[in-house]
Amino acid sequence: MFAVLLLAVRLACAHALRKIGQASALFTAAVIFGLIGFIGFAAALWIWLAHMLGPIAAALLIGVAGVLLAAIFGAIGRAKLRTASPLQSPAARALMAEIKANGSTLEVWGPAIGTAVLSFILGGKPKQ
Repeated sequence: MFAVLLLAVRLACAHALRKIGQASALFTAAVIFGLIGFIGFAAALWIWLAHMLGPIAAALLIGVAGVLLAAIFGAIGRAKLRTASPLQSPAARALMAEIKANGSTLEVWGPAIGTAVLSFILGGKPKQ
């Protein structure tokens, strides 16, 4: 019985990893082709601006715009990193204190692990 359960969990994990790998490969390809497209647009913009302003001014304008965008995205990323984790909230700390006070974590993690295993085994069928 345990061998069948273990096989089912392994098959579910293999299927999930395969889906994650395929999605990662597709997203990587999308990013690569997006960068190629962005470089093409930047080259076209530089050529157009070079006819309008001259090559040096066009390069400087594109460089300043790139640095400005990088600074904006860096500031947004830095703000996202500094947000508090949900695990540091007062509610999460109270829950952890209650779990530690009960002494038995098996009562908490047992149903969670059982539910996770059952969801892998009895999970929905893949879309056709």
